[in-house]
Amino acid sequence: MAASALTEDDIPGSSLAGREPASLKNEELRFWLRCRGDSLKGSKTKELLVKRVEEYINSGHDQNIVDPDRNRIYTRRKEHNEAASKDVDASVSGESQLKYPSDGWSIDLTKMPFFTRAEMNKHISNSGKNIGSNISTHSVPTSVRKATTFLQDEYLKEILSASDESYFYFKAQCHHSFRKNDPPHNLKVALCIVSGKVKHVYCTYVAGAVGFCNHVLALMMKVCKFTLYECKSVSGLENKDDIQPKQACTSMLQRWHRKGRGDTIVPQPAMEVVVQKTHQDLDRSSLREPGVRCLLYEARTLQ
Repeated sequence: MAASALTEDDIPGSSLAGREPASLKNEELRFWLRCRGDSLKGSKTKELLVKRVEEYINSGHDQNIVDPDRNRIYTRRKEHNEAASKDVDASVSGESQLKYPSDGWSIDLTKMPFFTRAEMNKHISNSGKNIGSNISTHSVPTSVRKATTFLQDEYLKEILSASDESYFYFKAQCHHSFRKNDPPHNLKVALCIVSGKVKHVYCTYVAGAVGFCNHVLALMMKVCKFTLYECKSVSGLENKDDIQPKQACTSMLQRWHRKGRGDTIVPQPAMEVVVQKTHQDLDRSSLREPGVRCLLYEARTLQ
């Protein structure tokens, strides 16, 4: 494979950018000359460096750019960017033909590709959100917390899957957290059936039109759990809290008829019970009132 021809745009600092050579520092002049393949032999002063730069410009050799790094880092970087650009173009051309199936949806996951947090993070990075721990501002942790809330609070409903020779599809509904009467958001995710890479994501929410919203992240986290537990169907996690969460006591039927708390209630003789008036500002030990006690005679006590 032939090496890519470098230009001034590929190497920062290799262009004069309209400046006079005499206005540059010695290090900048040396770097400019190294980008033209000059050995810098005999060019020790600024006057000699400026003269050498002007010779390259007058002879027209200033456009012959070479990699000044001995490890060819600039050449490798350009080759990597060109390869990535070709992959993006091929991906876009392939995704333009992507069409979600109209039928054949089921709960079967036997053909689901391996999908982990790595594929999820790669999809998030394409949105321009910050992922690295060395970045001062973090937008992903907040989104992940919200997505976890959607997952744990049973907002995801009717998760179905489908597949063809190229993609594995998911669709689901995500209900609102407070507006229960509004229709739920419709989510769609398309994964590469070979690599598990996210090829297309869609949500009816305003921010999800381009596929980057908390509802979509919640569905992706659910897909990660399908891979983690090696589920063969969507119903494989029905006993988990994010599918059947523990209901609050106000959402359950009354349980007064059931005998409960037997191990926490200790019987106490009525003769030892003292009823006192409550005082919020006073300590019980400082109360002078003895309270109400049972005055019945108990023959079992010693006189």
